[in-house]
Amino acid sequence: MTYPLRSAGIMALVLVTSLVAACGFHLRGTITSNSDIRQLAVSGQDTDYIRYFSRALERAGVSVSELAPWRVNILQVERSARQQGVAVGGIFEQRVAISVTYQLQTADDLPLFPAVTVTRERFVTQDENTPNAAESEQTIIFSELREELIAAMLRQVFSHSEAQLVSEAERVEAEQRAEEQQERDAAAQTQPDYDP
Repeated sequence: MTYPLRSAGIMALVLVTSLVAACGFHLRGTITSNSDIRQLAVSGQDTDYIRYFSRALERAGVSVSELAPWRVNILQVERSARQQGVAVGGIFEQRVAISVTYQLQTADDLPLFPAVTVTRERFVTQDENTPNAAESEQTIIFSELREELIAAMLRQVFSHSEAQLVSEAERVEAEQRAEEQQERDAAAQTQPDYDP
């Protein structure tokens, strides 16, 4: 008697699993690269953030190497936790936020695009009578916000193809050469002519 119920449960589980897989659902934190970029370097000052970002790149199938032709330079990471408003009865609202500014560059540190700033924030209710609990919750929230930021950065980086990066690098190098030539021409024109 229990066999028909068990097989119906298994069939329902298979159906739900198929539907979830068909709609493109992925577990949180797993991002796959649709780009043909297979190797990146990561640099910056915040070693913890660089470590987490590098791991996320590797999980997405991108090799992280200093010899890569493209570099994600993490220019700034800002974390903040500020009280919003006045505490009433020891209860207050707190804004917890992380901002990351980064730039996609060539291996020679030539910027391909302007720097991008990505911010994630969350508002939480805190009780000033339980500071340890508030600190623990803040640590968890910072970790969740960091993961959200990394996912957003990966989506932005993976929105470019290798061909787009090569094309952009060629364009930026050509602009740089033209500016240098203009500076040389201007310097040559401002020098006085001496006739002996």
